[in-house]
Amino acid sequence: MKGSLVIDNVGDAIHSKSGEVIMPEAPDLEVIKDFLNLHVQGQSIESATILRPTVLRSLAGDFPADVQGRTFGSFQRRGKFLLGEISGGRWLVVNPMLTGAFQYCEAKERVQKKTCFTLSLDGDNELRYLDDRQMGMVYYISDDQMGQVPRLHEQGP
Repeated sequence: MKGSLVIDNVGDAIHSKSGEVIMPEAPDLEVIKDFLNLHVQGQSIESATILRPTVLRSLAGDFPADVQGRTFGSFQRRGKFLLGEISGGRWLVVNPMLTGAFQYCEAKERVQKKTCFTLSLDGDNELRYLDDRQMGMVYYISDDQMGQVPRLHEQGP
């Protein structure tokens, strides 16, 4: 893979013509979901590194140790949340809020200051979560903890 791709409209915030920040819309999250399903689904997680822990809430144990060796399943959207299925009954549930974004890139690419955590994947690629204002919320949970993610159960399709 040459270069990197920041998968957003979420990451740099979306602005109206008057300049006010707009929450990411469902079509933006659908594009991100489709990209992740195409490029990340089926890849094994070799390691995880937490750089800015504020946005990460791990309810399923020690995130870096627990996620290592697991494989990404499918990604789906529920309202303003992206849900990434991970083998062994785990989930990465992301509400990017205004400034959250994913970056899919080669591991050798410079890590940006706003990177919150990195997941090293097969083939020397990484999936990174970036959030300049640290407003987003990322939950690492097990199947039975889905109800503990605030506002997730209130979301429609």
